[in-house]
Amino acid sequence: LNMAIIMESNRGDSYAENIAIRVDKWMKNCEKTLDFVYSYAPTELSVLEALQGNPSLKICDPYGYISEEPLSKKVESIENENGKPVKKTANISGDLTVKLTTEGELSGRWVDG
Repeated sequence: LNMAIIMESNRGDSYAENIAIRVDKWMKNCEKTLDFVYSYAPTELSVLEALQGNPSLKICDPYGYISEEPLSKKVESIENENGKPVKKTANISGDLTVKLTTEGELSGRWVDG
């Protein structure tokens, strides 16, 4: 990435060079961040690797698909974001609230079950 910074200052050339260096570092940091966000391809983790570290910092789905056991046997009712009932199907999708027979409640976005 080539760039030129033009600025008028009565502080002298060294001040302008310092600003240019700081902007260059900032741009390189932004580039690295965007590369990580858009170009990162995660590798498969083994079970042992996945269990490493602080459990409170992990995200997981302990329930699985609505249409598969054991969750399918525990579903009492399903409502969409407007509070209207939704039929339990294999490919259910949307922002839903799922009430369980165990008195628990799941809320989130489902995609294809």
